[in-house]
Amino acid sequence: MNVAEMHLAIEQGVDKINSLQADLLLPQEIDIELNKAQMRFINLKYGKGNKYGAGFEEGQKRIDDLRSLVKEYSAPVTFKEQYNNNTWIDSFKLPTDYLYLINQRSEVFINNCNPIGFQYDSTNPTSYFIMPQSNLHDGTYMLTRLTMVADPSNISLGSVDLNINPGYVFPQDLQTYTTYLSTPANWAPGIEIYWEQYGNLDNPGSFIIIVNTAIYPWFHSDSSTTNAVSGSNLITSLVSVMPSSNNNVNDAGNSVVYGQFSENTLGTRRIPILFSGKEFSVNKFIQQDDIFTLLKDPFNTTKYTSPLTTVRGEYIDLYTSDIFIIDKVKITYIRNPAQISLSLGVSCELPIHAHQEVVDMAISSILEGISDPRYQTHQAEVSKNE
Repeated sequence: MNVAEMHLAIEQGVDKINSLQADLLLPQEIDIELNKAQMRFINLKYGKGNKYGAGFEEGQKRIDDLRSLVKEYSAPVTFKEQYNNNTWIDSFKLPTDYLYLINQRSEVFINNCNPIGFQYDSTNPTSYFIMPQSNLHDGTYMLTRLTMVADPSNISLGSVDLNINPGYVFPQDLQTYTTYLSTPANWAPGIEIYWEQYGNLDNPGSFIIIVNTAIYPWFHSDSSTTNAVSGSNLITSLVSVMPSSNNNVNDAGNSVVYGQFSENTLGTRRIPILFSGKEFSVNKFIQQDDIFTLLKDPFNTTKYTSPLTTVRGEYIDLYTSDIFIIDKVKITYIRNPAQISLSLGVSCELPIHAHQEVVDMAISSILEGISDPRYQTHQAEVSKNE
């Protein structure tokens, strides 16, 4: 059910027939209860506090309950510190929508089990755009194209379509379209699109669009110089084409953001000088009070086949020895769901079969809040949910 149907179901479940007992519930209050119920549902199905004592993915129902929130994310690590003569610590920043970790693995450089040489590199040039989510729509419709151009008045100097709208509408599909843009399978060659975060770039409510300048040498971010490829000093633009433009990039009503450049968006990294290959290893989580004891234990210390990790704030810390260097980490995790909102048209992102359970939880919370004698009866019905 969509958000409007969930609101109607709650009003029907809370209000006695023709009594108008709960007729003063505001849409914003129902949104709050729905979002509280949504998080209770996630925590209940992730842990073992449900009636079957089955946690995440321990049964088909538990698999399906949260499948729409399971997501993958990959990013390079940055150097944190050297622990001793042959142990280094790197860090991986968790994505902004992270909720619960499912698994983690690393891309590892090795040198035939010999010590691997490396150098510290603090120069990580990145060409990119910052595009606010609000640029995806004109208040009524979602954009129809997303195009990178060297010169909006002469697209022959260089242009590429990053995305074509597959038929989404605003506001109902805003979250769906956000997810669509962030999915690597939907990226144009040489383009990477991240939501809110990439390395040291942190832009809430915006996409960070990374451009590979080896593929697009006409990308230009300095108006004081002339682009040798396009022959223009104009800054490369990202144009979000609105429906009213009839797919015309040159329409003045389109939203435009300009290219930027940063000399170091990924922090200090360790770059191997000589390595024989790359391995893909499953990381092993260790508690903070055990990590340094295990690092001293030759049988349980960190290995390239199973790097040891700890979790700290918004970071995963990774421990490496002198024979391997971690390049990237890829995690699978449960993300925070979008906040349900009637005014914004944002519906529940959980699978359809879970919507009635979320509504039932919200009704119970409201009945308890107004001390309705039907609360106990309703709770008995809710307890029948799997």
